Amino acid sequence: MPVIEGKIIQLQKLSVDDGAGIRTVIFMAGCPLRCRWCSNPESWDMSAELAVPVSVYDVVKQIERDDVFFRYSGGGVTFSGGEPTFQTEFLRSLALEFEKRGVSMWIETCGYFDFDRVRDIFKKMEHVFYDIKLMDSAKHEEYTGVGNSLILKNAALLHELGIPITVRMPAVKGVNFTEENLAATSRFMKENLPGADIEFLPYHDLGKEKYEALGLMSSYSEFTAPNKRELEERFKLLE
Repeated sequence: MPVIEGKIIQLQKLSVDDGAGIRTVIFMAGCPLRCRWCSNPESWDMSAELAVPVSVYDVVKQIERDDVFFRYSGGGVTFSGGEPTFQTEFLRSLALEFEKRGVSMWIETCGYFDFDRVRDIFKKMEHVFYDIKLMDSAKHEEYTGVGNSLILKNAALLHELGIPITVRMPAVKGVNFTEENLAATSRFMKENLPGADIEFLPYHDLGKEKYEALGLMSSYSEFTAPNKRELEERFKLLE
């Protein structure tokens, strides 16, 4: 097993919300985006105190303890973050080791990466959760720190690999949860991601205390979540 080190924030065991079956979610440190509603700001910076250095060996040995849950539930590991591809070599090494052991792998990504550098990694994944936050590139940059052209391009390239994709959208009222943005998202998905699913992740302010603890400025007071009726009405725009 290669002696390659990376940094993780947390191993969340017994997860049932991040893929099929019972899964262990590997929250990897580092992210190229700075989403103003992010609930995990502790994952942004690789040098943050909560970013724990670990080796591939350390992670694999911990995951092997969960094998019984994976086998009887159809589960496995899900790479999340932060942004998993931010630590490309660490992610690649983990994926190779889990592939050898027959462990199911899913991944959640913001889509901001060099596709050619990570193509081989994604080919090992059974499913991709793909974040599409805003279709207007200028607004995307305003709220996340980067434009969306690379993200949308990579979404189409991933679809060409034939990997099942679930688009995940943080539903932030007045920001991206608008008829205009959802209609644009629907058009993009029909043209570039036929057959992909979509999940709304209603905005919440559970990360507010993290911002305070980290001494970061928070935009939480600006945002609100749509109610159930609004979710149901807007979802029809994507059908």
